[in-house]
Amino acid sequence: MKLDELFRLINFCKTVQKEGTDPFDLDVKKFLETLKQYLNKWKSRDDLLLDAEVISELTKIIELQGKWIRDRSSSFYVDPVLMELKMKMLEPVQLANAFFKSWQPIIAMDRLTPKRLKEGLDYWNALLPFAERGDEFPLPSTSETVTFNHEDLIDLQILSRTEFDDSMKEVLKDLEERGRIEYHDFIYDVDFERSVKKAYLTSYLVSEGKAEFEINPLEEEVFIAPRTAKANTGEVQSIAISLSYEDWLQWRQKRNQEQNGK
Repeated sequence: MKLDELFRLINFCKTVQKEGTDPFDLDVKKFLETLKQYLNKWKSRDDLLLDAEVISELTKIIELQGKWIRDRSSSFYVDPVLMELKMKMLEPVQLANAFFKSWQPIIAMDRLTPKRLKEGLDYWNALLPFAERGDEFPLPSTSETVTFNHEDLIDLQILSRTEFDDSMKEVLKDLEERGRIEYHDFIYDVDFERSVKKAYLTSYLVSEGKAEFEINPLEEEVFIAPRTAKANTGEVQSIAISLSYEDWLQWRQKRNQEQNGK
């Protein structure tokens, strides 16, 4: 046995004592037999001192093993592996008998009298139908929906005004380069999170008059294009456009098919 192996053994013993791991992870008997073989080969005082330190640490491990056994036995501890093995060795009839002996039913026929059964039936028949219990069991109240605009996000320091303006300019530049385009083809990106962000920024481009929608209700198509004329300050219209994760997945699949077909 080399000296570095003795040092590793000492450190391992100290780790078991410090962290409280299973002391039986260390094969004490094996190391004691090895030390016995090398005892006559130790020549210097340092070798003997090191040997004595190893014996001392192994003694502490043996003490921990005894304490471990006492703690498990006093708390009726059963090793899960041993329990699993025992259950696998039981026959189905033995398992059923064990379950029947430990089963504690909430209701049993031999504990109920005809009078109690009638009282339960009368109580059930006296209950109102569920449709008529609305006032008795009201639905939970829902919190009011709160919306945030970009000013709120800036006030909350979620993003800075510079970041917002730069993102707006980037989206506008992309729209000007691509020209009139189907709305979903414009906002959908490589991942859904970026698509939602782009849709959010695009809504501000439209609100500020830098872009405009062209809607074809018969074909259910929505196009977006950069607006060169001065923003219209007249009547403002609100347009709701669906944006869902499922639609984005279909769009991505369709785009991949088109790219693979080229």
